[in-house]
Order: sequence, then C-alpha cells, then structure tokens
Amino acid sequence: MLPRVRAPAALLLSCLLLSTLLLSSGALAQQAPGLEVVHTNTTHRFLAVAPSGTAYALKLDDSSRNLYVSTDGARTWSYKGRTPLGGSFHVVTVLADGTLLADTERSGAHYLARSSDGGATWTEVLSLGNYRLLTSRNIAELDGTVYLLEYQAFTAQNAPIRLYASGNRGRTWRVKQTFEGHRHGHGLAADPAHHALWAFFGDNIQQSAILRSTQAGSAWKRVISGQNGLVVTSAVLPDGSLLYAQDINWLPGRPYIVQLAPDGTYVQLEALSGAAYSTYAVRAGGFVAGIAREPLGDAYDPAETQAHVWASLDGVEWLDVLQYPRLDPNENVRADVYDELPSGLLVLQLQNVQGFGPGGWGYQLVRFVRP
Repeated sequence: MLPRVRAPAALLLSCLLLSTLLLSSGALAQQAPGLEVVHTNTTHRFLAVAPSGTAYALKLDDSSRNLYVSTDGARTWSYKGRTPLGGSFHVVTVLADGTLLADTERSGAHYLARSSDGGATWTEVLSLGNYRLLTSRNIAELDGTVYLLEYQAFTAQNAPIRLYASGNRGRTWRVKQTFEGHRHGHGLAADPAHHALWAFFGDNIQQSAILRSTQAGSAWKRVISGQNGLVVTSAVLPDGSLLYAQDINWLPGRPYIVQLAPDGTYVQLEALSGAAYSTYAVRAGGFVAGIAREPLGDAYDPAETQAHVWASLDGVEWLDVLQYPRLDPNENVRADVYDELPSGLLVLQLQNVQGFGPGGWGYQLVRFVRP
C-alpha cells in the first residue's frame, strides 16, 4: 500500500480548477453544495440514459426480461422490448451513438446483447459465460473503440479477467488483453483528452490495482496497487488524474475520496463512512459520490446502517448531503449516480432502501444545488 502524501500544490490546483471552470469564483468552492430531490420512483429499477435523453429501466412487478423506456425525463414508462431467447437484463450501457449493450442472463450463463433500434430488438454478440458486468462502467468508449472489462463472482481467488475490444460499435469482439492476479474487473474509465484508458481491479490488498493504457489497451502501466487503488468507478479530471471514492470495507484500510495522478501521486481528500460504488462528475460542475453499507466489513462504524450521497463543488471539499436507511441488513444498501438527464437532473439509483419498491429498489431524480 502506498503511504498517504501531502498534496502537491499543482495537484490540488488541478482538482480545484475542475469545478471552478464553471463557477464564477474560487470563493464559491468553500460554500456547501446540496442535492434536491425532485422526483421519486418506487416502481422501476433504472438502467441507463441515452445521449438523446431516452431512459431505460426494468419494471419491478414485471419480468426482468422486459425493457421499459421513457422519453419524458424518466417520469413515465412504457414497454419497449425483450431480451433475446428469454434471458434477463442485468446491466445496460448506452454508447455515444445510442447503441445499447446489455449484460443478460439465461440458463445461468451471461451474454452481451446489442440493440441498434432503441431496445426494441436484441442480438446476442458475445458469450460471457460465468463472467458478467458489475455496472455500466464495465464498458467504455475511446478513440472509436468500445472496450469491455469482465467481472466475476464465482470465486474469491484470482481469476483471469479479459478486456474485450470492438471496432464496430459492439457487433463483434476480440480479446485485447487478459489480466492475471485479480479477482474482479471493477470497471473502466476513458480519458479522450489524453487518449488513455484506465482499468480498475479488486478485491483484497493483493488483488487490487489501477492500471492505465495509452496504447489502445495493448500495453498497461500499473499506477497504484493495494487498497489505495480499490475503486469501482472514477471521474477523470482535465489534467488526466482520477478522482474517486474508494471501495474499502476491511481494515487496515479506511475509505477516502482521493485523487490519483498518472504518475502515481496519491492524495487523500475526505474520509468516508463506507465503501463507494460510484463517483460522478456533474456536467455543469461539481461531483457526487455514492457510499454504500455492505453487510460485511470492519471498516464501518458499528452503528452505520445507511447509504450516503456526498457532494462537492470543487472535488476537494465534500459534504454528506443525503442518507438512505437499509431495508435488509444482510444485503448491500446503495445510492449511486451513473447517469445525468439532458435537463441536468442526476439519476440516483437506490438498492435495498427502506420505503422503496420490492427489494428496496427505485430511483430519484435530483438537482445538484450550487450556492
């Protein structure tokens, strides 16, 4: 594990500049942001939103093979289509051109399915077998290529994790790289400005790492190893650094929001209440992070039973702004932002939360409030 270091002035400045590019002065960054809930849905599990604003979800009282669509900002939903061959939807990603890619499951095996007509019809394009996707961020686009990093849950030991690449918008795939020494392929982050692809791996101290490629995924540099690099999703800063909330459940580590530069410079910014599954950069400036409470782990306060959403104007100063009590103490309680509507509203996906639909699923539309 790398030691905690004091932030170099240049690194802190880059983090401060990210949000203040769209704020009128640096002084605003010292004021508190907020998240205003403007709509709550307890009947659907949100999946993804297209650049056009079309949103996709599953209906909680219907089969998970049926996909629903919304064209009014995730307020109302209508049936759109089904998975091929009777499978179930798990994770959906929308590419920049509107192409849908979905992790689907049938007969205990996972497949990647593709739709080019907004979800009405689907074709299976890749057999994943025992592997699957953890979140929509297991897929990323960079320089005309679509990448997919596998996630697995069939063993706690090391397993080969494959990086797939597609040059034709997901119609066909080939193995670009096979990674050894990890348990999970948590996700990817693309940095188009620097033509760089980041890959995140877990889960224990030996298995966790963040790797970076500037050669289209054919060669990789290990930027950080151990719990300090344990992350599910990350925001990419303008200078090429990462800003992420850590996915740490076990001592001796404690979860922080951190900044990581491509040269390995690592800065802890804010201590958190638990492991994180999401860090999101708001288009108009600011950041949010979703902090979970998993049923296992000793890095939590014993009284902690909630999911939290933290917010920041500048990426340096953070505030715990929303809390959600868990429904079942034996399951993860989560509150995550992966998507933003064209209106600027963030989609807060909720899991195992009291007061929501079956299993505590649902979502809220929230507005990022700036002073």
